[in-house]
Amino acid sequence: MMNKDQLNKLAMSRRSLLKMVAASGISSTLIRTSPLVAGMLFSRHADAQESGLPNKTISIFTPGGAIADLWNPTGTGNDMVMGAMSQGYDSVKNDCNFLVNMAHGNAGHGRMPIIWAKEWNSDSYDVIMGNALGPDMPFRYINLGVHSNGANYMTKDNKNRIPFQDNPFTVFDLVFGSSQGSSAKTPIMNAHVSAANAIRSKLAGYEVQRMDDHLDAIADTQRRLDELSGGSSCGIAPDNTEFALTHETFSQQARLQADIAVAALQCGLTRSVSLAYGNSQCDFRIPELSYQGVYHQSIHGGGGGKVNYPYYTEMRSHMASYNAYLIQQLRSAGILDSTVVVETTDMGHADTHSASPVAYTIAGGGTRINHGVVTNAGTGYDHHDVLYTAAQACGVDIGFGKEIPGVIA
Repeated sequence: MMNKDQLNKLAMSRRSLLKMVAASGISSTLIRTSPLVAGMLFSRHADAQESGLPNKTISIFTPGGAIADLWNPTGTGNDMVMGAMSQGYDSVKNDCNFLVNMAHGNAGHGRMPIIWAKEWNSDSYDVIMGNALGPDMPFRYINLGVHSNGANYMTKDNKNRIPFQDNPFTVFDLVFGSSQGSSAKTPIMNAHVSAANAIRSKLAGYEVQRMDDHLDAIADTQRRLDELSGGSSCGIAPDNTEFALTHETFSQQARLQADIAVAALQCGLTRSVSLAYGNSQCDFRIPELSYQGVYHQSIHGGGGGKVNYPYYTEMRSHMASYNAYLIQQLRSAGILDSTVVVETTDMGHADTHSASPVAYTIAGGGTRINHGVVTNAGTGYDHHDVLYTAAQACGVDIGFGKEIPGVIA
């Protein structure tokens, strides 16, 4: 929710952007041809107005909570010891603030629409942040999923329920595709390279390097998509391309969606990305793990009589490793310090559907966030307070929640 001052700044930002485009010498046709060119202009415009705070955000939904005794890390910095369930975060623990022993205001299955929003029909966190941080970007927000459709939704924009974009082929085409000047015989990269070459003489030296980095990121993502599809080109995937979103490639899909998220942020196409692993019913499986059943069953009676939920633990830690991969990719792209990553969930101990204790994570954000620490926030704080705190780190007031002490430096 934006206040009057924020709305006034938004109107001023749009007017100044239009002036910049008019003065750039870059035609509006070329901007429409390649979102990469548009992102470059929007980034140039934004660079002149930044406040020094993190200006990008990624919101993550991981269903199924965690068991506090098996999740909660101990210690700080390099000496931090991860729990069995949070072990997947070990490689990036110094980039994270682990919020533990908290509450959840709407715990249980089927609560996804209220996790990122104040009320059932109000705008979600990713939409609010997109409106505040990047209203002039080619995409105000991008909402990605991995086997997430079919049970609930999370992104809501002006009371409209926005489905997850689960297909990485379709997402790649949507985010990086050329809207004009291309055809089924013109790969996406060719269209971008042509547009990029047309504006090189109008860019400063650092912008040329940035543009080349963007092209490399998009090309690398396309290469990995091609590999996943068995080598056939996805360079100009038609709208609504169907891709076999099978459980056998769940992990590959998760990492590809992370790659797309990072590239979209890096290239200035958006400031807000959301990513959901599965949905509130946890009805997916990860075949490379020891447990071959669905996640939901690993939580409820899937331990084969063994104590300490070994399969629930294995799957939850593996999903944490997806977030570690995302954080590592943000670091490699040079944008982790300007991006606040927040992981939310729908409950605490999932076998009992408990509302406490619940664990959350905030990462990135540079010196704005205290890193490499465990914040024992307590049950006086819940998931909405996590979102409020993440937004405050970016200088945005989302209109609900309160700040959690010990997170913002």
